[in-house]
Amino acid sequence: MAATEGERKSAAGRGEDELWPVPADQSLTLALEYFRAGRHRAAEEIYAKILAVEPDQCVCLHHLGLIAHHRGNHEAAAELVSRAIASKPDYVEALSNLGAIYRALGRTDAAIAAIDRAIALQPDFAQAHSNLGNVLEDQGRLVDALTAYRRAGSLNPGFVQAYANAANILRKLGRQEEAIAVCEEIIAHRPDAPEPYFSLGNILKELRQPGRAIAAYQRAVALRPNFAEVYVNLGNALQSQSAFDDAIEAYSQAILLRPTMADAHANKGAALEALGRLPEAIASFRVAVEIDPQLVDIRIWLHHKRRAICDWDGIEAEEAELLKFMESGSSAPHPFSILSMATSPALQLRVARAAAAGFAIQPPDFAPRRAEASARKLRIGYLSNDFCRHATAILVAELFELHDRARFEITAYSHGPDDHSEIGARLRKAFDHFVDLRALSDDEAARRIHADGIDILIDMKGYTSGARTGIPARRPAPVQASFIGFPGTMGADFIDYIIADPFVLPMDQQSAFVEKIVQLPHCYQPNDTRRLIADVTPTRAQCGLPERGFVFCSFNNSYKLTPAFFDIWMRLLRAAPGSVLWLLEANALVKENLRRQASQRGVDPDRLVFAPRIPSPEHLARHRLADLFLDTLPYNAHTTASDALWAGLPVLTCAGDTFAGRVAGSLLHAVGLPELITASLDDYEALAGKLSCGDPRLLQGLRHKLLGARLASPLFDSARYARHFEAALTQMWENHRDGGAPRAFAVTDVGETAPPAPSIQRVRYRACPLCGGGDIPAILGADCTKHALYQPALPPVINWHECKGCGHVFTEGYFDAAAAEVIFSKTHQNQIVGNDMERQRPVSARMVERVARRAATGRWLDVGFGNGSLLFTAEEWGFTPVGLDLRKENVAALRTLGYEAHCASIEELDHEQRYSVVSMADVLEHMAFPKAGLLAARALLRPGGALFLSMPNADNMVWRLLHANKVNPYWGEIEHYHNFTRKRLYALLEEHGFQPVEYGVSERYRVCMEVVAVKSG
Repeated sequence: MAATEGERKSAAGRGEDELWPVPADQSLTLALEYFRAGRHRAAEEIYAKILAVEPDQCVCLHHLGLIAHHRGNHEAAAELVSRAIASKPDYVEALSNLGAIYRALGRTDAAIAAIDRAIALQPDFAQAHSNLGNVLEDQGRLVDALTAYRRAGSLNPGFVQAYANAANILRKLGRQEEAIAVCEEIIAHRPDAPEPYFSLGNILKELRQPGRAIAAYQRAVALRPNFAEVYVNLGNALQSQSAFDDAIEAYSQAILLRPTMADAHANKGAALEALGRLPEAIASFRVAVEIDPQLVDIRIWLHHKRRAICDWDGIEAEEAELLKFMESGSSAPHPFSILSMATSPALQLRVARAAAAGFAIQPPDFAPRRAEASARKLRIGYLSNDFCRHATAILVAELFELHDRARFEITAYSHGPDDHSEIGARLRKAFDHFVDLRALSDDEAARRIHADGIDILIDMKGYTSGARTGIPARRPAPVQASFIGFPGTMGADFIDYIIADPFVLPMDQQSAFVEKIVQLPHCYQPNDTRRLIADVTPTRAQCGLPERGFVFCSFNNSYKLTPAFFDIWMRLLRAAPGSVLWLLEANALVKENLRRQASQRGVDPDRLVFAPRIPSPEHLARHRLADLFLDTLPYNAHTTASDALWAGLPVLTCAGDTFAGRVAGSLLHAVGLPELITASLDDYEALAGKLSCGDPRLLQGLRHKLLGARLASPLFDSARYARHFEAALTQMWENHRDGGAPRAFAVTDVGETAPPAPSIQRVRYRACPLCGGGDIPAILGADCTKHALYQPALPPVINWHECKGCGHVFTEGYFDAAAAEVIFSKTHQNQIVGNDMERQRPVSARMVERVARRAATGRWLDVGFGNGSLLFTAEEWGFTPVGLDLRKENVAALRTLGYEAHCASIEELDHEQRYSVVSMADVLEHMAFPKAGLLAARALLRPGGALFLSMPNADNMVWRLLHANKVNPYWGEIEHYHNFTRKRLYALLEEHGFQPVEYGVSERYRVCMEVVAVKSG
């Protein structure tokens, strides 16, 4: 027992038998030995015999109290230790331990009073100061607790637990470096002690250094193989690295050492779930709950997992009991796990506040923000781990692409995976900056965000899986808002606003939200109108559906399904002969449980059809086979409902009382189908029955209305949504700038008015940029609004001209330096030094081989070197690589690797006849005046040096086919000023002192050519 440590060895190193006279019969001495050896029952028998003779023997009373405390009988312990103190009022060890007992009883004021008496009697008593720290920590007085722990450590340099507690407090205060120093200090004093390694592992895990954390935990268990708590945290660290099998082994070891350790069973369940071993996972959660039924958070998590597999036996009674626990305020479960339960906004607020209290940390001492001009772009940061293949990513991609870059600079702060998916690559291109926070601690991440000067930080996770709430908790931005990820309040004073709409979150709900409500005019949820729907609709037979009969569908996640709604759905099936219910196939357990539930309700299980997961375009296409999407409550369909509406499938919903239960209604309002929102389960069932069994023209009319109005509706007007969203951001910032506290407000609808005139215009060419001819009529206009670089400040159309003198095709104009900085400032993922280099290496090798046949080794200058693949490959052929790029971060990265690099345009480089090779891969067509670029390249090359060029070839069959089918992507390329043919390029090269010597087809991009030319003359 920790409480006895100070008694066995005080600050001066004295044992209690030296502090109190021992009876002559030596019985007490023997009892003390038993006590210290942990043989409490033997000690207890001797103490009882002594007390029969000496009823006020204080040591006996004290130790019997400690034994009772150890057994969890804290009331009896307090009574016994109080009697010991009454017998000996200056008994400092008993006073200190009475404080620890009162702490266990939750009587913190009495605990502090007892410990203060002990310290007053013996100021150098280290254990008393440590016990005081424990109580102060419980009260949330972290700074005072730290002082107490440090005092204990200074009085007894070998007091391991005091140092470990001090390190833990520093960790909670966000002072990790100091915490590490404390651990290292005690390790130096006590290298044999496992506790400081345990604390060090906890700190390193928070610092996002899982490898070092795992090493610290492993050292701790090497020193004390029976240290069960370490095995649990070791398992947590391994699980964070997706080493689930190793994590399960660590949890199993903890369970072996301490079978009643509920956390070990629960965390093992989480690891098993991650491996898809759901039955075993649920069994582990059940054991955790059986060990400690008062662990309501774990009980709720088990409840959530049972919901996820549709294991509904007794589920409603279980939910009622859990809600009763929560209503009493005796538990604080995870906020997300209760959204699918019948909770009220007030209860969700209470739970969220408790969760937010866990992030009550002292914000870092940020450097003051530098003074900046008031007329500048707002810097918006988006914090998420979903910039990959995820439902949220599908919703927000187009919003990020449509941000007005003339007014906003947007940065992604990602703490999630790079899954190399198409949507992930698209998102990376959509931001001005993409910052990977995975290797940074919460403190380091917050400092990075603050250093970047972010004005408004948007948290897109809330309390959902993978959230890093500790980052916004440190207040890195002056304005912080919650958006899209978590449909409820975060209960946190570090989140100023929640972005919602009038239906999903009416203003009369403000009392249930800590954040101030910001209402967008229609629906808070954005949508991506670039989502593809496959052209080919599968047959009913291919999807396992009957050839005839009404198809109800609900592609919601299985945890959203409830017995009450399933009852309704089964009654609908019974009422509509030949109808089926089409559900998403989550896993075998869901399928098995739902088929059993259908059978119990008198419905043939074969009338349930399960849809396997398939790629999004094909999934959207199969919606055409369904007749009606049935929504759920208390947790509506969100992205899933958007999918259905985008595919033209009507959605029937029942509006609930909470944010999560009103989303589908918001979507239906915004798409113009409010008649599909019901207010009760009876109305929901009645309308579903009417649509499935009544006049078929009713449903047909709704479907036609949806298909006719879908694209024109506010729900799928992404440009309009972006303007509303930006208006909300602007109002938040202006309110802060003017010194106001966060306040609720509604954004005014901009309506269907024409978008503002483009603020970025091209500088028009007055003549052909190649030959100077003046006859340059326009030949076509191309939509560029779908291009990754498009923003509302740009004209939506690129006009292309053709020179009648030389046949060259070019845009109507070019962007000046200021405009170019706005448009082209961001570095795309594929342009970052080192990105995807190994995959590009074989392609680059074939390019280098062509050049190497024509040029002697020497310096190779790569203009716009991007990821550096061409340069690094040229080095393998013996060339000395030199990089040239306008992106400062790329130049700095190349220099860090030890290479020569320059941040300039080719015209600015004064390196006459220095290079054997100049490469301009996909560069010349981006230059406003290619002639100047070629002249500069010639000046840089040695006599006989080689020039390598690549670009689209506008004179080949593939180009002509793409153009004929109106799908040629190069007409809409915002950064291209020219489209060359091979003939025109060769003529231009010869005019500027180059002799083309080799032509090839590019492997990098469609319809592109590669040309090698040598400097002539």
